[in-house]
Amino acid sequence: MNKIATLGPKGTYSELATLKYIGSQNSSYEIEYFSSIKKTLESVGKCCNFGVIPIENLSEGFVSLVLDLLAETNLTIVSEVILPIKFSFVSMASAVSEIDKLYVQFVAKNQCADFISTLNNIDIVTTESNIESLDLLLKNAGLSSAIVPAYSYEPSQFNMVIDDVTDYANNQTRFIVLTDVREPLQNQSGSSKTSLVVLDDNDHPGLLGDILSSFSNRNINLLSIISRPTRKVFGKYNFFIDIDGHINNSLVKNAVEEIKQKNRVKILGSYPVARSV
Repeated sequence: MNKIATLGPKGTYSELATLKYIGSQNSSYEIEYFSSIKKTLESVGKCCNFGVIPIENLSEGFVSLVLDLLAETNLTIVSEVILPIKFSFVSMASAVSEIDKLYVQFVAKNQCADFISTLNNIDIVTTESNIESLDLLLKNAGLSSAIVPAYSYEPSQFNMVIDDVTDYANNQTRFIVLTDVREPLQNQSGSSKTSLVVLDDNDHPGLLGDILSSFSNRNINLLSIISRPTRKVFGKYNFFIDIDGHINNSLVKNAVEEIKQKNRVKILGSYPVARSV
């Protein structure tokens, strides 16, 4: 049986994304839970065959930590999953003015920033997962509070529940599924996207312009481009790029080969496009 790693504990959005992916497959999987995104990735190819991690939020953009880790790993993206994301504010206190502490996961903190800004004189404790936030609240109770997934609790558990404190009504997060198996990328039926990173080993004038031209000259649609510092030298950046099309498509392949003439390119994967929810 395949083992698939994800951010734990049970009940996280990462687990929901993992279950959604498993439901689309014909194989059996056993889920292993890890306490951080980095540990989840590190487990792939060791104790697990696959891993599922969040990479992009509709309002917050890409998760910088994930991009940095992808630049360093040899894992391949084989699928993506998109989930709707909605958070609630819960507490055993009777009024917001009584609350002295808030537990909130580091990504959820940004997605609920508008609501959090209305809380005055409150100690914010950042957690690794949304379910950790809920568990800490249940253990400490008192005048503490937490921002947690809307599906993760029973309203009767708390004296105070404020539904949907998410900044954006259509909030969604994109998750990627990775494996360490470096098999030839096969064409998929339906729409595909390719993710790659251009590594800044050979900085030169017109670097970014050359990359963009290689795609635009072939009418290849650029879905996203994100720069991240190499963390080695100031002023050097890696470029993470998502494009329409499979790497086995001749136009995509030729564009990448052209970019490779001056730069080191790492193909992160070609995989089916997930539908927004």
